[in-house]
Amino acid sequence: MRLEQAVVSAVDERADGAIALLRSLVQSPSPSLAEGRAEDAASMVGKVHAAAAAHGTRVEVQNVGPESDNVIERLGREGGHTFVIEAHTDAVPEGDRSRWLDGNPFSGAEGSVTYLGENQVEIAVGGEKFRAGIRPRMSKIWERFRQERTRRIVYGRGSFDNKGCVASALLAMDALAAACRASGVELAGTVIGAYTADEEDGVAGVRRFACDADSWLASAGLLSGPRDDAGMLTEISGVALDGSYGWVPVIGHRGAVQLAITTHGRAAHAATPELGANAVEAMARIVVALSDGVDELRAALAADVETSLLGRVTLAVGSTIVGGGVRQVRDQTVERAGVNAIPDWCEATVDIRFPQGRRYPLDSEEVKDHVVAAVRRHLDTHATQPGVTHDVRELVWGPPVAMAQNYASAEKLPLIREERERAKQVLGFEPELETAPGGTDATFMIHDAKIPTIVELGPAGGLSHDVHEFVEADSIVEGAKILALLAISRVGVAQ
Repeated sequence: MRLEQAVVSAVDERADGAIALLRSLVQSPSPSLAEGRAEDAASMVGKVHAAAAAHGTRVEVQNVGPESDNVIERLGREGGHTFVIEAHTDAVPEGDRSRWLDGNPFSGAEGSVTYLGENQVEIAVGGEKFRAGIRPRMSKIWERFRQERTRRIVYGRGSFDNKGCVASALLAMDALAAACRASGVELAGTVIGAYTADEEDGVAGVRRFACDADSWLASAGLLSGPRDDAGMLTEISGVALDGSYGWVPVIGHRGAVQLAITTHGRAAHAATPELGANAVEAMARIVVALSDGVDELRAALAADVETSLLGRVTLAVGSTIVGGGVRQVRDQTVERAGVNAIPDWCEATVDIRFPQGRRYPLDSEEVKDHVVAAVRRHLDTHATQPGVTHDVRELVWGPPVAMAQNYASAEKLPLIREERERAKQVLGFEPELETAPGGTDATFMIHDAKIPTIVELGPAGGLSHDVHEFVEADSIVEGAKILALLAISRVGVAQ
């Protein structure tokens, strides 16, 4: 208890500094693989490295690319259980700057968010206001567990996804190190804060840290310990931090496969369209056939997937489309030629999300193959046009992730049980379990590194990958307490 009380006090003492650091992190753009190097004090990674170096922990830098480093800090005694707090440092591009309040996506400004009900919030920053929709899962937190309707925020690209998480992790590590010193208590195991690059694009950072044969964890001998019957490591566990629902443990997300569909037609002069075969028109039929055929595709896959935990198969049809004389598209400006010609080619992509199979995790690739085959059969049946052919090719895919086959089993996992206990201690309520709509670095920590990992955990906020992104300031502080206390639960204290 002495260490726990010291941790909570240390977080409170450092709370204002953590929010100031968060604002500074938002003010440093950090696109994937351009997050910066540790020696560049003005970059995202440089600021993270400087903060970690001030904690009194053991800090290392792992290079990921010419403009990209991982920062890794350790605290505690080696040889016991290891607990990894992982948070990615990159953010998606800002998009149209003029759509952001004050026209500045990297302001890191403080403001407020007010919950209006019915999945709507009002964001106020610098005298400007904007209304936006939020996920129903976040609305549930507002409606069921909160009395207040207005919370402090930090605004800007990357604030929610994922710099708020980085700030929480840094604050937790700082407070934990300070509390150990102040109380004279030593941790019985090791807590690792891993601030990794490139989650939004190629996941090079988490691979270099946890998955590759020469990864940091492998080189430290942390991926060669004992395993359980499912092949998962038993002396290491972790959490992948990502903007979420206010420290509600996320236990799984669906797999994803992205397909490119290309139609091949016959060019002709636009004045005589009957002499050609319009590949763009054929693509339009494909888009409609897939959009209208979702239920049919789901029925075809019903025997292969288990939907009770992660939900149904979904399709984002036409996530990109290009064809004909289009040469280049930049910032919604199209460079084109051949407007007076019937297009002889068109290509579109479709992003498909699918739940785990009935023999998960052994059948993940098999289920993905069944999804792709079902799409091909559907198009062959419903989207044929004389003179036009089409082909479907797979771009990338990632497996589904499920910490357990159902919610009841997940609730019994020690890692989940301990997180919920610590969250209740800090927040005043025990959060329910959730699943995530998209993927996180936990996909690779679980499937590749075989580390039991909370799939997603993070502060409250909203509008990641959209304009007006924000994170709740107080949730950063709450999360630091939860993470530090969870670390104590995971690794214990030396006797």
